[in-house]
Amino acid sequence: DHAFRSQTAQGVDHDGEGYLLIDDLVDTGNTARIIRKLLPKAYFATLYAKPMGREFVDLCVKEFSQDKWVYFPWDIDYKFVPPLKKKEK
Repeated sequence: DHAFRSQTAQGVDHDGEGYLLIDDLVDTGNTARIIRKLLPKAYFATLYAKPMGREFVDLCVKEFSQDKWVYFPWDIDYKFVPPLKKKEK
């Protein structure tokens, strides 16, 4: 979060009007709060939002409770699972 703030703060010189920001999840709202301060006029959409971060986005597809863990395909390590029973020939 600190690295995001320092990199972002140096490169923003406008209010975000005409920008569309998309995120996969707004959880605690810490990052979204920073984005809102830097780009207050940007339209901020997210797939999923939890209560602590919901107020910072304009649109979310689905809301979850704060204690729900959301698994994304890019966060999961898939592995082969052998069949329970082999087919008979």
